[in-house]
Amino acid sequence: MSYWTLIYRFAWIMLVILLITGSAFIFLPRYQEFTELQRREQILQGEIRQKEDTLRSLRIKQERFRNDADFVERIAHDIGMARPNEVIYRYPDEDSGSARP
Repeated sequence: MSYWTLIYRFAWIMLVILLITGSAFIFLPRYQEFTELQRREQILQGEIRQKEDTLRSLRIKQERFRNDADFVERIAHDIGMARPNEVIYRYPDEDSGSARP
């Protein structure tokens, strides 16, 4: 093998290595950005599902407010409202720590 053939092969090998390294430097940040965007998309999809569940629950409650008088009265009592001449008794929860010995 001649000296020039050896230099020629070495130059081609170095060129291939240089192209692979350059490609890695170009595409690696893009790949990392892509994986970060995929992770963020999964997080946002989870938040969307959670908000859809909350919205579904609120729509069910809204429908109950329209059609269920007992539900409306129970909610009104829970927030402290009462009908005229009606007395609501509240008992302290035992778990809240407000009970006296």
